[in-house]
Amino acid sequence: MKLVFLLLLGSILTSSTFSPQYLIWIAPFVPFLTNFERSLFILSSFLTWFYFRYWNDIIALQPMAISLLVTRNALLVLLFFISLLILIRKSK
Repeated sequence: MKLVFLLLLGSILTSSTFSPQYLIWIAPFVPFLTNFERSLFILSSFLTWFYFRYWNDIIALQPMAISLLVTRNALLVLLFFISLLILIRKSK
């Protein structure tokens, strides 16, 4: 399950577009994650919701909106690498 989660998250992170519903694709795998990984996912989902609830327009280039998106993306990248390290450690 962790490998499928990593493949989906990796494809989301490396795609040319990011849509909020992409987080729904990896939501079924959240029960298989550690508490720290779940926290990162929930926080990134909250930041996504918050952004699309209040800004929803990246064209405006508002500093707060951009910082929310950068933080969300950084959390998802961190989640990917932490999950990958956990998977590698468990396989040894």
